Amino acid sequence: MKKIKFLTYFALIFSAFTFTSCDNEPIDPAVVIGGENPGTNPNTPAVFKADFNGQTYTTSTVIAELTDEGITIVATKPSGEMFAFVVNSTATGTYPANQNLLSYTPANSEYGYWSIDVAGGVITDTGSITITSINTVNHTISGTFNFTGYWTDTADENAPAPINFTNGVFTNIAYQGSVPNPNPGDEDSFFAKVDGAEFVENVIDVAQVSSEGFPDRISIVASKTSGERIGLLIDQDLEEGTYDITGPLTEDFVSATYINNGLQSAQSGSVTITSKTATRITGTFQFFAENFAETESSEITEGTFDVEYE
Repeated sequence: MKKIKFLTYFALIFSAFTFTSCDNEPIDPAVVIGGENPGTNPNTPAVFKADFNGQTYTTSTVIAELTDEGITIVATKPSGEMFAFVVNSTATGTYPANQNLLSYTPANSEYGYWSIDVAGGVITDTGSITITSINTVNHTISGTFNFTGYWTDTADENAPAPINFTNGVFTNIAYQGSVPNPNPGDEDSFFAKVDGAEFVENVIDVAQVSSEGFPDRISIVASKTSGERIGLLIDQDLEEGTYDITGPLTEDFVSATYINNGLQSAQSGSVTITSKTATRITGTFQFFAENFAETESSEITEGTFDVEYE
């Protein structure tokens, strides 16, 4: 297994979430609170703290940023000891730790602890982060978190035991950037059913994905605050028409995934591009998805999308 230097890995994961994002659109603008959250005094000094290993980490040196891609929070001490979070949303709500990135780096260390259990896989529940308030008047963000952190050097035979980070709180952290406009003009849309039940998303992410050795692709991901997601990858050079999904993500011109407490990849199905311009793509889709162990599966039907990709 590879050794993963923590800061390098953090950068890789962040880019994996963001790609070259074109749009991240909260479906319900009411989830973003314009004033302070009840119980949060905007005059309270900024604070970030968490309990672990019998001690409490506390610092007021915290930076945050809101972009179209999501929320980033970094808390540091002069020693270099650091917490860093990347949340793939710009709305209040509770998000699974194993489907976002919550991390802790000890002082003077090139490795750290992150909220994904490589041995257990993506299905492992490692905790959560809750964004309780985004105060767009005072430009502050507040929330809570708890997660189990796993050592990032997966090749280390003497790796430290996982750490439980509890009672995590960040209050009135000043943020840069702004909450994305939920009505930017040509509003993106997405619809699908999972095993016959409507999938009601909170966010639609659209990105252009570039990977060496593979064609450029358009990524469309519809997400719920629970972490449940439906994702499509479409070769950017494709024109109008119907394209079959045959299985492997690396071989098909189109591919799809479904995530709900674990990853399921499309084994069959199709994507139809009904309209495509230089900036917008519209189509339909349906697919059968299954996890790697072939123990869980889902039928995604009646899928439609109409999104801007540039």
